[in-house]
Amino acid sequence: MYFIGIDLAWSQNHSSGVALIQDDEVLFCDTMDSLEDIVQFIQKYPDAKVGVDAPLWIPNQTGNREIEKLFLKDYSSKKLGVYPVNRKLLENDLGIIRSEKLVDMIPQKLKLNLFEVYPHVTILECFHGKVLPYKRKKGRDINFIKEQLNTLQNYLTATLKGDFAADIDLLKGKALKNHEDKLDAIVCAYTLAYCEKNPYKLYGDIFMVPHNFE
Repeated sequence: MYFIGIDLAWSQNHSSGVALIQDDEVLFCDTMDSLEDIVQFIQKYPDAKVGVDAPLWIPNQTGNREIEKLFLKDYSSKKLGVYPVNRKLLENDLGIIRSEKLVDMIPQKLKLNLFEVYPHVTILECFHGKVLPYKRKKGRDINFIKEQLNTLQNYLTATLKGDFAADIDLLKGKALKNHEDKLDAIVCAYTLAYCEKNPYKLYGDIFMVPHNFE
């Protein structure tokens, strides 16, 4: 079985990470610039389950969706939050939300295999046991970010086969950001691969995140 992970960029001016996993091996990992390229890649693997790190359906104009509210009940105590998801925040000047546009472009028969995933919770549940602070944020310098990305990469190389690791200490600028996006895409794909073999909790009808049950 194939699993595709997509770390979708919010803007068309940035690249998205895309990864493909089969069994416990990363077969593909790269960045793509356009939604068309991503959709073409998905169509090459019509039976694959696809995990996207982006909200796929946003019915509410303001506030949070119900799935965010349910998620926060489970994870706020672990200091894992989510940004508000609503149309007012996410629509561009043309009234388009890029993640919804991606869903619209995917053929209808493939949408049943499409899931919304959240890499932070996968990393917490499957690897780190707590939030891994590898994202850019005020107060985090580049050396700290690289240290956290190395931690994430080490978890993935210990779990999955494939030629996807890089010398993060040597990366900078766009190359560093692209590698972060690739690792996120691998986590997105791994989320669904993990859920295929382990118990998980489903939020809503089409959104999948892993959850360990004792």
